[in-house]
Amino acid sequence: MVIAYLWAPLVSRAPCIHATHSPAYLHDLDEFFQGVFRPGGDQFTSAKISRYVSSHGADHARSMFARSDSAKEDYISAELAAIYQHEGRAIQDLLTRNSTTKVTDLLREFSMEQLAVDLEDAAPWLWRALVVISEPGKSTRAKTAGPGEFCEINNSLFGFTHTYQVFTTICALISVMRSQKVNNFQLVIGASKREIEVLAHAGLSILYSAITEHVKSLSQEGMEEIRELVKSTMCQIVWDNLNIAFRVAVERLKAKNHFDNGTTTTVIPVFDQETGENTKPGTLPFSMKPPRERTLPVLDWVAEDTLPSPQSAQELSASCMWQLKHLALEHIPGISAKLRVEFEECHEIYQIMLHITKQYPLPAMNLDESSLEGTLQVYFTILRHLGLDDDALEAHGLMFDNGDLLTDSLKEKIESARRNSTTPIESMRASVRRWGLFHGEMAGGWLTVNEHWGKPNSLWPGGLWWEHNKLLKRKPMTAGWSGKKATPWKPAHELIHISLPAHIVDGFRIHCGNENLEEWAKDATTDEFNQVSQVVFDELFSTAAVDKLRAQEDGDRDITLENVILYNRDALFYIEFIQAIKKGDIGRVLNVLSVWMVMMRTPKTMPRYADAMFETLVRLKHFPPKLRELFLVNWLVNFTGKLYRFKPIDLLQEHQNFWAKIIYTAKGTNKSWEWLSMITVCIFTLHDAMRTVQTAFDIPAYGEKHKTPEITEEVATLVKALHSEHIQSYVQQRLVNDHVAPVRDLLRKGSLYANTSKAFRRFTRDTRKPEKRGSTAPEQDEEDTEKEDDDEGQEEDYDATEEDLRADDEEFFDMAEPEELLARAIEIVNDAMAQ
Repeated sequence: MVIAYLWAPLVSRAPCIHATHSPAYLHDLDEFFQGVFRPGGDQFTSAKISRYVSSHGADHARSMFARSDSAKEDYISAELAAIYQHEGRAIQDLLTRNSTTKVTDLLREFSMEQLAVDLEDAAPWLWRALVVISEPGKSTRAKTAGPGEFCEINNSLFGFTHTYQVFTTICALISVMRSQKVNNFQLVIGASKREIEVLAHAGLSILYSAITEHVKSLSQEGMEEIRELVKSTMCQIVWDNLNIAFRVAVERLKAKNHFDNGTTTTVIPVFDQETGENTKPGTLPFSMKPPRERTLPVLDWVAEDTLPSPQSAQELSASCMWQLKHLALEHIPGISAKLRVEFEECHEIYQIMLHITKQYPLPAMNLDESSLEGTLQVYFTILRHLGLDDDALEAHGLMFDNGDLLTDSLKEKIESARRNSTTPIESMRASVRRWGLFHGEMAGGWLTVNEHWGKPNSLWPGGLWWEHNKLLKRKPMTAGWSGKKATPWKPAHELIHISLPAHIVDGFRIHCGNENLEEWAKDATTDEFNQVSQVVFDELFSTAAVDKLRAQEDGDRDITLENVILYNRDALFYIEFIQAIKKGDIGRVLNVLSVWMVMMRTPKTMPRYADAMFETLVRLKHFPPKLRELFLVNWLVNFTGKLYRFKPIDLLQEHQNFWAKIIYTAKGTNKSWEWLSMITVCIFTLHDAMRTVQTAFDIPAYGEKHKTPEITEEVATLVKALHSEHIQSYVQQRLVNDHVAPVRDLLRKGSLYANTSKAFRRFTRDTRKPEKRGSTAPEQDEEDTEKEDDDEGQEEDYDATEEDLRADDEEFFDMAEPEELLARAIEIVNDAMAQ
């Protein structure tokens, strides 16, 4: 039937069938089919044949191949060979990087899912063959999938996600078989040293020697990227000391236990809030910073600068009220969900725009920066790493220079000593000193806990010692201004976060008007909640409440209640400071600093921090507007671009020290600063690459995902004790009055101190003295107020731990444990310096 239908037009179409011929002269079907499929003839017949083949060609081919297996094999082998050769070249081209492609860019831009899409598009026949061979379940098959179109993802182990991972790996193996240089996939995936040899022979990884060379390239590319960044963007730097204990099993003349003292540095682009982009170089010319003309610093201040402004005090009071409500909603049992929904955000004072901060670590330096000479060496080395000479530095403009309080003091003294130098680098002309807010946070924690610690081993209730050691039964710690050891900040920080909510919950119990707080909380309206909050704040968290109690006759005073109110107020300042930092409201941060500046001015507290806060606030007041804006909005960093994920810039450096210590310690006896300087530049690039691979292959973290333990039981324990002992209720002629010393009102004492001649000398000259890190000063009698107390205070050293990073929602813990994340990086560079 088909032959009859097509025969008539074939006479005129097929050159081999002449017009004089008839069907009788056609000896076999070969000539016929050659005539059918030979190009030429009239368009009508050609189109008719094409339509027929499109509809029935596959059926005819199957019928023919059913008659001859050899014919089918010959045809399919030849056709597929051509197809797969073409697709093999396409895969090779896809996974080949040209000579201009940087390893950094390859690791940064690698995406397993996008690679799968590109591979399916480049090799559709191979991809479909793999689908058919593997016979995945229905949930993994594309319904009408063309190249690059994925079906609905099934997250089971052998679901679609697993399928495309396997298919992508197979394609990558094909590429490396065609050429050992086609190893983009293998370079990113990698492995630990003991696995590399096996995987390299299997095609899943590149050779170990190649990996070490790529790590060296990563470090070099990182430095080139930083130098290019500094040319196009205004940058700031932050540095911190890195002290690592070196322990040897057997001591020898050249191998003894010691501390390696070094410095780590990070470069961070300066964010411009007005444009929402990075700041251009030259935005802050040297003219914005007045030249240093005298040995001692000269601050242009007036009497009003020694106290918070009325507006600042009012804003701080409103913010503290918000914090009280927030903690009440979080910790009062049975509180209605409606109250939480209707609760509004804290009023913003100066909110930093959400943006993602980029960090660029510089090589670790085996330089001790805790001296004047060491600070100079570190500063010169940093600028050399950045490729900045005097001309380039002047073109760049001012550079924010961050560090802890000791580093800030050392830099100030260098500026003084080199004030007559004429070159920007030698005179530190570009440096805009800025101490880190994390160290201010630690100072605020020490201030609160030391002042309100109470008498250790006292038989009477009240004070943080009573709550920490006796009620919570935690590991005993030393605190208080007279302690021989400095107060450990981490447990002090956590103690405040447990204690203050308990005091707030107990305050609501006292003033809600219902003996059953949970019953009241379940039915309370927003207006009722706000009214009770105001009463609790006024009666238990304000200076006015203390003044009212202390105005009574001595026989009517309740010392325990007075002390607890002062603690409540000071602890609320501390919580407000922490939350303002996380929110990124630098205006609220300044409000707390203006109060702490006064409180730390009280004798026997923390005068060095008070001086630093006073100096910073006065300098900010006289900065040109643009310098002040950039100074403030870049005092905090945010690596996620999300709300409540801001952190102090000096905490960033402390966390980088954590990673540096892990890889340095894991290096073993072969560790060296030369090796560490190489790996610190690219450590976060390697980490990101590992996290990309883990995400692509759904590799879970070993161990449980961290979750901060609940403090519900601890808070309830303190609430019960506060209630039973009537700590926050007025008790006339309380028995413990003769045994409990009144706590100082630091805000009042500091305000009075500002009027003394000693305070005037402090405000008009520099009294901070460089000293060794970790040192603490001997106790000083309060009445000896004329004696210099600059060496008082707390140690500034802080060693970040894994728990600290987790508690701070450290973004690098999103995928896995630190040992797991860095194990491959350590192995990768294990012999890098020797090769």
